[in-house]
Amino acid sequence: MEETARAEKKAEREKKRRRVQMVRKIKVGAGLCIGLAVLLYLLSAFVFFKVESIEVIGTPDENGESLPGSSYYSSEEIVRVSGVNTGDSLVLVSKKNTKDSIEKLLPYIGNVKVQRKYPSTLRLVVEDTSAVYALDAGGGYTILNEEYKVLSVTEKMPLGSAKIVGISVVNAEIGTIAEFTDEAYKTRLDTIREKFKKSGITDITKINVENIANVSITINGRFTFILGTLTQLEEKLSMASKTMETEIANNPDARIIIDVKDPERSYVRDDYSPVENEYESEENNSEIPENNDEPVMDDIPEDVPEAVG
Repeated sequence: MEETARAEKKAEREKKRRRVQMVRKIKVGAGLCIGLAVLLYLLSAFVFFKVESIEVIGTPDENGESLPGSSYYSSEEIVRVSGVNTGDSLVLVSKKNTKDSIEKLLPYIGNVKVQRKYPSTLRLVVEDTSAVYALDAGGGYTILNEEYKVLSVTEKMPLGSAKIVGISVVNAEIGTIAEFTDEAYKTRLDTIREKFKKSGITDITKINVENIANVSITINGRFTFILGTLTQLEEKLSMASKTMETEIANNPDARIIIDVKDPERSYVRDDYSPVENEYESEENNSEIPENNDEPVMDDIPEDVPEAVG
């Protein structure tokens, strides 16, 4: 019996010893794997994968063909403000910092995708944005895109933008999202934009929400819809659209006021108010306004924040 007990204890000790050895081997192996992974990462970050070229392209078209980079900025400008330089570690390039830097310092670029193309290329896929709203700022305009990003501050409105009356901002720093004095303003613009897109009515040239109980919207500088409140907006736009088509057929050159405060009927009268002509000329429309505060090649600070790390 004693010999059997001693044999069992010995076997148990041997079993524990083998288990401890196995655990040690596993720990050593795991440590070696982790060490090797860290070594490979450090080598790839600081030795192997360096930025040798930075490509700037536009977003692919429907056929997958790459379009030119930007209509507003040269590839050199875009690379300069990216914060990335040749010789930087491709692994350590911060996609977010690079994207944020370009979109803020070059506001007419609406979206940037940063792609690493190993072993040595950084690709910047840029997409331009355009002026949608021109907030009347008294003597000038704060120009916003569809997402309310501040593009510029100008004396004249860019072609294709809609003059906004009755909305103000507390912060209009170029390259950032505008902060409205009242978030209800943004909600109203969102509602108007959504309903007009749904109706198919385009070429909005003026939105007046100075009196929220008597909103008016001008189309193509010629047809002013008197909407009253923004309730039943779809029905009001449907009625206004039908009336506008009739008026165009009867008098193609007329300036008309269409009152659709009652969505079931419209009231039409001639518009004798002075014609507003506050847009830039066709020749200047393709260029960024000269009197805005956007950085151009010579104005971009030398100490652009690094977009690595």
